[in-house]
Amino acid sequence: MVSKSTVQLATIFYGLSSSIVVAEKVHFSGLYVPEGLSCAEGARISEEYGDLRAGYVIYDDEGRKSDDGSCAYAQVQALRGTAVQIVDLACSFDGATYSYRQLLTPLEKNRLLVVNSPDEETSTYQIYTLCGWVPES
Repeated sequence: MVSKSTVQLATIFYGLSSSIVVAEKVHFSGLYVPEGLSCAEGARISEEYGDLRAGYVIYDDEGRKSDDGSCAYAQVQALRGTAVQIVDLACSFDGATYSYRQLLTPLEKNRLLVVNSPDEETSTYQIYTLCGWVPES
């Protein structure tokens, strides 16, 4: 269940256009696992399926990748005076395309708060833990 403060946060970041600066890339590149999954479990899952996206959520220079789709950055914006970034994503999964917005906020202990907003009225959040850097291809 999404807390009232998370919904308010999503609504606020839609309305902060005067405090936004267009950024060139996401500051949070890396391999992440969602809350409840350890980095070792992410590595095991990736190895089992032979695909890095199976065990991790990946943010790299091109976009966001995971087992539920691949997304290219449509726009990356920094919230002026903060470490927060707003990322608009153009995604595809199983032949379907969709777009949505994420608010990326660093937390303590190599964690990242991700607020997902497919529209101005709906939001969900996830907490990811950084496991490492994206391997060079």
